[in-house]
Amino acid sequence: MRFAHDVQQETYSRVAEYLPDFFDDPFQDDEDGHFYVRYGSTVLEIAVDPYGPQEAAVKITGYCVQGTEITEALLHNLLEINHSIPFGAFSAVGEDIFFSHSVFGRDLTPRALLTAIAAVANVADEFDDLIAQKYGGQTALERIQDTGGRQRRHARRRTTPESATETGAIEIVPS
Repeated sequence: MRFAHDVQQETYSRVAEYLPDFFDDPFQDDEDGHFYVRYGSTVLEIAVDPYGPQEAAVKITGYCVQGTEITEALLHNLLEINHSIPFGAFSAVGEDIFFSHSVFGRDLTPRALLTAIAAVANVADEFDDLIAQKYGGQTALERIQDTGGRQRRHARRRTTPESATETGAIEIVPS
């Protein structure tokens, strides 16, 4: 992973050091340097990004619902929830709903990271089932169980059946 400056690199190292104390098996993606952990029926992504020339932001994102139909009613409901919660926000990207919150990384302590992770995880885990039941889609855990997880999806992309390559058809599996 390439770092924009020393503060981002130091923050990243601290996050990598702290996560195994909180979770049995945090996954670190070699491609983008993000960390992934499971909490209840949600998956959390933890990223360390530069924020200006001398600060880093630790963004914790809960994967709430995937494959839902984004309707005006759903977006309105999410905005109302955003207004009533004291931190973080729901967002919609494509057909997926996320909940995220960021904290500064320069002076990040284990307690501050754990508090932020627990807060995001609790909100995402509380709302994912409610959103999926009302608006459709799958929770992150259901999606992993159905698709076999990230590693299995990547393996399926790398091994294309002979008949598909002969006809020019390519299987596209969402990630």
